[in-house]
Amino acid sequence: MVHFFLSTFTSKYEKFIMKKSNLTGGLIVAIALFFSLSILPVLLNAQAKQTFTDIRDNHVYHYVKIGAQSWMAENLRVNLPAGSWSYNNDSVNEKKFGRLYSWKAAQTACPKGWHLPSDKEWNVLIQSLGGSNLAGLKMQMMDTIAGAPGTAGTPAPGTLSSLLSGVRHPDGSCIGMNFWGGCWSSGKVNDSVGNNVLFAHGSKDLGVSSNDKNSGFSVRCVRNK
Repeated sequence: MVHFFLSTFTSKYEKFIMKKSNLTGGLIVAIALFFSLSILPVLLNAQAKQTFTDIRDNHVYHYVKIGAQSWMAENLRVNLPAGSWSYNNDSVNEKKFGRLYSWKAAQTACPKGWHLPSDKEWNVLIQSLGGSNLAGLKMQMMDTIAGAPGTAGTPAPGTLSSLLSGVRHPDGSCIGMNFWGGCWSSGKVNDSVGNNVLFAHGSKDLGVSSNDKNSGFSVRCVRNK
């Protein structure tokens, strides 16, 4: 299911960047996109100076406030006794990309006061960031790894971020780090398939998908304040 989605995701992105438009329409889109991508990182960098500490392991996380919600600006990394792994079981990867969690473990992985986003909350975020055709890029730009809070400069479109953390298949094999990744939603299709969102390097899109609950994906926590 993951591989099918990625091929569709890539094809959609290629068609998007190759699509021709008339001069007037192209200028309007270009101006709107430039304004959006120029202003948003400045606002998010200022907001992302806010931090909180997970008392379970004393790790300090950055977060940004978007509308009425606060979103983590990096992947969760707390080591749970069951259902969480470092990519390829290498703790070095954990420092940048956080840990990968099964859908079941992700449901209770967030620190006190925070929770795993629902399908509805992901959709609210996507719309707040300009829709699915831009939200993937904007989330990568607000990521702590891509644009460290409190530093000058704006990351280039498609810059690497901890969102590109890859995935762990149910058989324990890992794939995709630095090229694509995804985050769980609390939503599900059935008892064996859970919902998530996907990101790809160089793509503006944020894709909505579903995968085996025993797969390992990243966790981004949210709180309503």
